[in-house]
Amino acid sequence: MSGSKKSDLANAETPLILNAWYVAGTSDEIGESLLDRWLLGRSILLYRTSDGRPVAVDNRCPHRSFPLSQGQRDGDNVVCGYHGMTFDPEGRCTRIPALAKTPSNIRTQTYPVVERAPLVWFWPGDPALADAALIPSHLALNDPSWAPTSGYFHIAANYVGLQENLQDLSHFEHLHSSSIGVPDQSVAATDVEIGTDTIRSTRVYCNVLAPELWKNVLPLKGERITRTIAEAFHSPALCEAQTTITDEAGNGLENPNYHVRILHFITPKFQHETHYWWFFLRDFMTDDEEVGRSFAKGIAGAFAEDKEALESISSLVRADKRGSFQELSFASDKAGVLIRRQLKQFADLEANETIGR
Repeated sequence: MSGSKKSDLANAETPLILNAWYVAGTSDEIGESLLDRWLLGRSILLYRTSDGRPVAVDNRCPHRSFPLSQGQRDGDNVVCGYHGMTFDPEGRCTRIPALAKTPSNIRTQTYPVVERAPLVWFWPGDPALADAALIPSHLALNDPSWAPTSGYFHIAANYVGLQENLQDLSHFEHLHSSSIGVPDQSVAATDVEIGTDTIRSTRVYCNVLAPELWKNVLPLKGERITRTIAEAFHSPALCEAQTTITDEAGNGLENPNYHVRILHFITPKFQHETHYWWFFLRDFMTDDEEVGRSFAKGIAGAFAEDKEALESISSLVRADKRGSFQELSFASDKAGVLIRRQLKQFADLEANETIGR
């Protein structure tokens, strides 16, 4: 059982971390129309300028807080639908119809934005710290050697629980027993590695029955496989998984291995709600659209089980306020505990920097 103190670990009440890059949306979501989206507890207006540049500004007119998304565009500018105040993409107010002269110091908050298709990233914290080099690196989503399947979930739970869930390889056999789990491997060991900017957990299922999803989709020669799963925490916004499936009866095959990469992009919506974009990529049968559809359905089903579990936990914990209850952690929770500790450190550091200003 872990000796970590509760105060050392992030939980659902830990303040959201602002000084980090998060996904604001996919490239095809953000266009010429005015899109409002709640991100880290604030309403953000997203749109593209005429030259295709994505913009993120406060969706709140500084005059009377009318949502700018309910206004209209005037070229690259946005006109508030309440009193007609006009703001350019840099947040500067260029016109106030009720005044003969527009004060030069009126503006709405803007946010640093970087597009790395198919994703648009934004920085909700101190703009001076928004170095694009800090965007967490990951497998290129436009690499033609990998076939992608993707999806989105809104999760009514705090993001810390989702990050921990993605590192928790011991729940596969139980929560996902009918999809991606292997019921007879609960005691399989998990190795945890701490890198300079990652926390990685790896689990190997040796010579086991193939889970239903893999058995139904892969052209396996037999029913048994060896499956290696590695989950890596990169930032509050990204967890990246790598899975290798080896066909135990495929020794005669030129390549009996099948590789999968799963990218989990996580952006808090509010303290207890989370945006979750996922991309499932495979390096086999990349031109087979039916395989893609089967994986999309199967993986989405497994992630829906995670969503339901996390929402059930969130609902229970928020309703049951007993101070005497204390959750237990075990050796199998090491990666999740390390992530929660690191997230707490990030949040505490940010809070201390704010107090010191």
